[in-house]
Amino acid sequence: MRPRALLLAAALLPLFAPLLSCTLAGDYATLLGGNAHHRSGRYEEAASAYLAVHRSSWKAFIDFDLANSWARLGEDRAAEALYATAIREGDAGLARDASFNRAVLAFEHGRYEAAYRGFRVALRLDRGDAEARRNLEIAWRAWQKEEQAAPSGLSLSARGEVRGSLQDLRLLRRLETGTWHPGTSSTAVPEAKDY
Repeated sequence: MRPRALLLAAALLPLFAPLLSCTLAGDYATLLGGNAHHRSGRYEEAASAYLAVHRSSWKAFIDFDLANSWARLGEDRAAEALYATAIREGDAGLARDASFNRAVLAFEHGRYEAAYRGFRVALRLDRGDAEARRNLEIAWRAWQKEEQAAPSGLSLSARGEVRGSLQDLRLLRRLETGTWHPGTSSTAVPEAKDY
């Protein structure tokens, strides 16, 4: 009896396969349509398409795409929350992209410290990301310019954190140019060739 049941199931599977995959195929088509809307600058239509996709299918990717649409529409709080979800639930590549885009959003709104931290996360997830490294430096400079313009009411711990971040940037630059090797320590002041 068991072989007959398997044979019957095998015979009926092609009949029911389209019904089983309709939702998945439909979701994928809707997702691609949303991506096309987003590429052409129709962010409202893109958000609508992303919201129409079943949340269980590709949840982290949909959150990321929807966050991108909300960010372009000026819905920053919604975008921030969805980027955080994509970072938490996505794979390393998606987490890197979500951190990067979240940092760009922070930078666009003048939150340079948050942008700097976001680019650091993106760079930590992909050390070879030249764009994240460049944006990290730009965010750092903007943050420092803002700090210099602000009143000097920084706490001692905040001042120490700024010095630590400056050292991180110097080490990144030296590692990028090949003049620094992990494990070696030097108290010498960096030279012009280090940059």
